[in-house]
Amino acid sequence: MAMKEEAIKIAGIGRVRLRLQPTEEELIRAERAKRARGFFLNLIETLLIEPSYVRENWVRLPEGELRKLALIIAEANELSPYFKPKREKRFYNAFRNAWRMKRSSHNEAVFQRALAAWKAHLEGGLSAAAEAYQEMVGEAGIVKQLAQAGFVLAPNALTKVASKVSGLEQGAIGATLEAAWSDEELAEIVDGWFDLEPFRRRERIIRDAFSAYLRGEYALAIYGLFPQPEGVLWDFLSGSNPVEAQLEELIGTQNRTFVTVEALIREVLSRLIGEEDLPFYRFVKFVDVVDDGSLNRHAVEHGVLIEFGTKQNALRLILYLDFAHFVLGKLLG
Repeated sequence: MAMKEEAIKIAGIGRVRLRLQPTEEELIRAERAKRARGFFLNLIETLLIEPSYVRENWVRLPEGELRKLALIIAEANELSPYFKPKREKRFYNAFRNAWRMKRSSHNEAVFQRALAAWKAHLEGGLSAAAEAYQEMVGEAGIVKQLAQAGFVLAPNALTKVASKVSGLEQGAIGATLEAAWSDEELAEIVDGWFDLEPFRRRERIIRDAFSAYLRGEYALAIYGLFPQPEGVLWDFLSGSNPVEAQLEELIGTQNRTFVTVEALIREVLSRLIGEEDLPFYRFVKFVDVVDDGSLNRHAVEHGVLIEFGTKQNALRLILYLDFAHFVLGKLLG
């Protein structure tokens, strides 16, 4: 594809010939200038074909002469929707911002296309999981009631306790669930997880964490269990979604904070539970954290909370990991 060129007469310089479309690398180099005017002059230096670039000559030029050149470059690069300089102001900031807005718009479009493809590859498994969950669970009100209290249960676990928690005040749900399973029954639940490879990879860690639970060392159990739902779902994403690598690359190059496994968890919770996040998964600023025995992944894993080590909190994670096992089975199936 031929590069666009333009010849134009600039007062004080004479006839100049220059390319009109910089490469991405050339734009990045031009952006190293601290000021918008420096960005424009760096770009001119890069694009100028003839005569040779002498910065002192260009620096002395009146702003009006350079504005004509900026408008030509903007039109050649489809910057017109973004480049709208005001007559009474110098154009340099508007010119640099136009490039940034165009790049941002382009990046967003590329990211959204990749995200849509990523979601499309998940749709079959998510729909199957949601359909199976709703069919087995039935009453959605209890599911939401438990989620608001920080408990997410797989269908079999929910069937066991549905009649016991129905109509309870939120504060009474935890104690009721603590009494619902013996240690032996929980051990049977844990033993059933290792039919799936992502769980088998973590079997030693999970069993060690559960052993800590049985010994009453609930803080250690929580530290061991908290990362595992994300871990097993990450194994699924990285191994089965062909768009995952592309999306991860875009996240890196576009400097985004998007985390794919967290997005999958939000999607799962929204489809199956009707809640996008759980009380213990919400992001919190450390300055706002109250160490009152509540559970929060971000604050626990960064060592901000230390009073979280209760049997009820450990049970939350065992039941949540059991839920993740149910979901993962449907996604893999």
